[in-house]
Amino acid sequence: MTEVRPTKRCLDDLGLPFPPLDTSLSAMPQELIAKAQRLPDEHSSGGAERIRALTDLVWFKVKVGEHRGAGGHVDLSDEDASMVWWLVAAGTRKGDTPTQDFYDRLKVECERAAAAIAKATKKPVKVSSAHLVPTDIDIRRLEVELTTLGTLGIRQAVRDAICRSAHSSQPVSVNTSKQRITAWVKSSDGESYLQIAAEGFVHPKELAVILDSVPGMSASDWQHEPNDIFGTSPSPGQLMFSGMVPPESLAAILAESPGGYL
Repeated sequence: MTEVRPTKRCLDDLGLPFPPLDTSLSAMPQELIAKAQRLPDEHSSGGAERIRALTDLVWFKVKVGEHRGAGGHVDLSDEDASMVWWLVAAGTRKGDTPTQDFYDRLKVECERAAAAIAKATKKPVKVSSAHLVPTDIDIRRLEVELTTLGTLGIRQAVRDAICRSAHSSQPVSVNTSKQRITAWVKSSDGESYLQIAAEGFVHPKELAVILDSVPGMSASDWQHEPNDIFGTSPSPGQLMFSGMVPPESLAAILAESPGGYL
């Protein structure tokens, strides 16, 4: 499902600050933002209502309760930003007069922007909604948010695999957006050992996140496979590490798991 992200301008219109980086802007608990998530599907099915007064770019109406918004898809130089839709302005329905209707007010705003452009360029411009397009701060927020959520997603996937392996004593594989990660918890002579294998596109920074997902273990605690404990060797394209996992580290991972392993 294509997400629809509010811009900084839209959040200001709604009186909302940026949430923590582990919260996607499209998942914010606000009814206009929630309603906007339907916009790409409405557009695909021909049910989206265009804001026809804004003729320079294609924007659609988003309505829920007293809230009104403008959203659409924008082609940007940033690949990630071009893959999502944007909610670029918001307001409330105050009446049906031109001075109070949100879309009439937005039209006036864009006509004033056009007048300023026409004055500066000496060229006729009737309407301009270019100032509604996502800005650098919106792109930076998206980039940092994706990194943060990606890191948290990898960490949670690794810990979930460790929990399930500790419970079953068998290797457990999980998939992230770019990697397949396998964890294997094995006991020998009263000690617990952990093997982690990763395959797919594994950037060095992502590998560090994978190994750092185990609390209480530093980079020096990991060794490349094969070793005598697991007796396995990495397959082509696979990175494989193992180490002795401290009992308190394993207990901490099991305790935080929603699977009820402790």
